[in-house]
Amino acid sequence: MSIPVPPVPSFPPAQFTLTSVKGLSAAGVKAGIKASGNPDVGLLVSDAPMAAAGIFTQNHYAAAPVTLSRTHLARSGGLVRAVIVNSGNANACTGAQGEKDALEMCERVAKALGCPVEQVLVCSTGVIGVKLPMDKVRAGIDAALAEKANDLEAGRRFLSAIMTTDAYPKEASAQHAGATIAGVCKGAGMIEPNMATMLAFMATDWDLRAEQLKRSLPTIAASSFNAVHVDTHTSTNDTLLLLSTRALAPPTDWARHVEPVAKRLSWLIARDGEGATKVTTIEVTGAASDEAAKAIARRVASSALVRTALFGNDPNWGRFTSQVGNAPELRHPKALSCVLQGIEVFKQGEPTAFDRAAASKAMAAEDVKLELKLGDGRGHATVMTSDLGYRYVQVNAEYTT
Repeated sequence: MSIPVPPVPSFPPAQFTLTSVKGLSAAGVKAGIKASGNPDVGLLVSDAPMAAAGIFTQNHYAAAPVTLSRTHLARSGGLVRAVIVNSGNANACTGAQGEKDALEMCERVAKALGCPVEQVLVCSTGVIGVKLPMDKVRAGIDAALAEKANDLEAGRRFLSAIMTTDAYPKEASAQHAGATIAGVCKGAGMIEPNMATMLAFMATDWDLRAEQLKRSLPTIAASSFNAVHVDTHTSTNDTLLLLSTRALAPPTDWARHVEPVAKRLSWLIARDGEGATKVTTIEVTGAASDEAAKAIARRVASSALVRTALFGNDPNWGRFTSQVGNAPELRHPKALSCVLQGIEVFKQGEPTAFDRAAASKAMAAEDVKLELKLGDGRGHATVMTSDLGYRYVQVNAEYTT
């Protein structure tokens, strides 16, 4: 049987990237970690220590680089001079040797830059349970240090070096009051809201303290990286970093301008989804609380039956409503209404008369919206999910073979 392969979407590059942020340089090189020969070591370096905050995976098997980066952020008080990244190998579930290798990566960068080792963070992504080929990693770090630059293409080379199964590069940016907000990320599989991405790096040249970043990052992530779903599988390596090069005075509402960049990056992850053809935003309103709304939205987003219906452009409202009915958070089942792409298909516990062909046609879009309106209270939440098609199974069945 020939498996249909959806076309790879094409998105225009962002106007700015990480190296557009004042004081930030980057590199991306080929070290031979990936069998494909694609770039696999990336480096971000700031002219002076940056303020930084991070959110990391909650997986109990958190990879060595995650554990070390958490420790370094705590020890440095949120000051970071550089981030070193490798792809093609997750350095997860690799025991004491993995911890030693992650530390050596930081030490090598710190020695070259003349900064404390705790001011270097490390990230890895790729196959779990394989030890890093440190001879290649060392050579890659040295090459990245030699090639770092602050032009636009250097930022894009960094992005290329962090990708694994990504079908396309993921970047987003904005400017406000003379400041730049830029971000890149990678991720297409092992995506579940609880950190909901593999690796994401966002930076701004506003003068923000580490404590400000730490305080605001969870809220930014709640509507973006923690509101995206692909396959109900939180990775061992999930890392989101928000960096400030501290060059320009920020407005009081600075986080409001960072959030759209984070949302765009998250949408790009869901759109990739290893064979996905669309992103569906599931909006739950009228829940007993925001937490109840989030739980219901995630329950619907994680349903294989819902996601295959989305893939097939099938306006099968029974799959949506029955999954809501499985939620223990639901209080008044008969109050539920369901609106799909602006078409009301279910109202207060009963189906409505609607044109199924028109609804199916409306679903054949890159952006789909599913509204679930409850009668339990004022709780509200949104989750972005990818559809589930043939290609996802093929990619993940053959991931290590």
